[in-house]
Amino acid sequence: MNNPSPRRNLIPLLTGTCLSVGLMVVAIWIWFDASDLALRSEHPDVLRWAARSLAIAAASGSQIIILSLVVGRLYEHRPFHDMLKLTASLICCLSAVIAAALGLAAQG
Repeated sequence: MNNPSPRRNLIPLLTGTCLSVGLMVVAIWIWFDASDLALRSEHPDVLRWAARSLAIAAASGSQIIILSLVVGRLYEHRPFHDMLKLTASLICCLSAVIAAALGLAAQG
């Protein structure tokens, strides 16, 4: 009898779902409020793109969480899931680096 309890499988699913939805809500909020946030800068266009790049990083981070904690537990492991996680990870990293570079460029 090596069956894990249903509660043990439910906790990562609920945690992953809540984290993913919360991160996606933050990403959408950043995306739509980027123009308002950028008004305080000398270079509002650059800061707007920095905020939107950060929103893309948050959205792809949300996808990584949902793929790792939810989809990975509900469905059998396939190489396609690894490819999706790798792609989302690359997008998240690139977007975060671009957001940091644009944020620094907007300051100076």
